[in-house]
Amino acid sequence: MNISRVKANLAGPNCRPAHVILSLVFMASLFVALLAAYLPNAYAIAATTNLVKNASFEKDSNGDGVPNNWNGSNLTPADKRVCNKSYVGSCSFKMIPNASQAELYQFIAVSGDAGDQFTFSAWTLTKDIDLAAGGIAGYLQINLTGGGTSFQQFEIPAGTSPWTLRQVSVTASAGFDSIYVGLVSGATSGKVWFDKLKLVELP
Repeated sequence: MNISRVKANLAGPNCRPAHVILSLVFMASLFVALLAAYLPNAYAIAATTNLVKNASFEKDSNGDGVPNNWNGSNLTPADKRVCNKSYVGSCSFKMIPNASQAELYQFIAVSGDAGDQFTFSAWTLTKDIDLAAGGIAGYLQINLTGGGTSFQQFEIPAGTSPWTLRQVSVTASAGFDSIYVGLVSGATSGKVWFDKLKLVELP
């Protein structure tokens, strides 16, 4: 082998200088590192997508007090969207208990398998809550495809409390085809405001 010819070829016009090669290797390594860091973060962002629509009650197109994308059951005129008190944005949903059960709920068309886990949370503000007649709660109900539900709720204590994050997690016990989230008031008296509701599937 002609060693001098090999050296000449390495130094020829078609050969990149060593410092250029090192730069390319460094850039490739940097790209791989950035990609590895991005992919888990991208998955985390997707996994924390809020499935609740109009989650802070900012929209009420017809002005009836029931926010867009939500439904009410046994609500009184006092149970309504208000925009003079909020945790985020401009509005919240206010309920004034009167010893009968009132409910605000949302149907979410999402399906999945046994073992899927969701967390439902809400910020709440309360004043002079009396629980003699019943409770106040937020709930997460996973509707199983073959019938039945996986259900859990967070309860709000009596008295007065500042804006507080409350949450509950539920694991589907079987395949499911929809979810309900809701707010229920059956207390004797007082006031409660709900804001920044969130439903996310855990990774």
